[in-house]
Amino acid sequence: MSQVWTDLKDSAYKALEEKDLETAVKDWQAALEEAEKFAKGDGRLVTSLEGLAQVQFVKGNYAEAESLYKRALTLRENAQGNDHQDIATVLNNMGAVYFKRGFYKDAMSHFERSLAMRRKSFPAEHLEVGKSLYHLALVCHAQQKYDEADGHYRKALDIKNKSLGNNHPDLINLLRNYAHLLRKTSRDSIAAQMEQFAGGIEAKLRA
Repeated sequence: MSQVWTDLKDSAYKALEEKDLETAVKDWQAALEEAEKFAKGDGRLVTSLEGLAQVQFVKGNYAEAESLYKRALTLRENAQGNDHQDIATVLNNMGAVYFKRGFYKDAMSHFERSLAMRRKSFPAEHLEVGKSLYHLALVCHAQQKYDEADGHYRKALDIKNKSLGNNHPDLINLLRNYAHLLRKTSRDSIAAQMEQFAGGIEAKLRA
């Protein structure tokens, strides 16, 4: 039984990597059914829930992803308490679901909880902290809270530059989103610089 679950998990990860989402869903659903048979508290159950939730999120099935993440969060909180970094990850993923659904208040609260946990677990300049700040920037941006969004974007950009270097592909979306905010707040020259940086990274990827 254990090997069956492992094989399904590995197949699901491979399918997702290859963007075969239907196979990924099928494999994670089968893995979840296997995991339901394991002893209470077995970590493979929460792994299956989070794996399936991730694929449903990618497919745009946000309500289904939310339901799966909620169950995973309950299991993790019962097993790990309320401050574990794995819980911060689930909260962040749930925040992303709420953001996609346009539930900005819920997204904000989940991203803020995730950030608070990550700040307890990691140094202030850690990449995971930067990711949470970027997500908060996106929510504030969407709500036209431009001053708050600006602060979060700048901190996230500083952390990602230090952690990844200034030519990393992960910077592209951050730079473009920050540039959009800068144009909204009449800072076109700085926005153009951000867009130029993003374009330069893309050009290097194509080269």
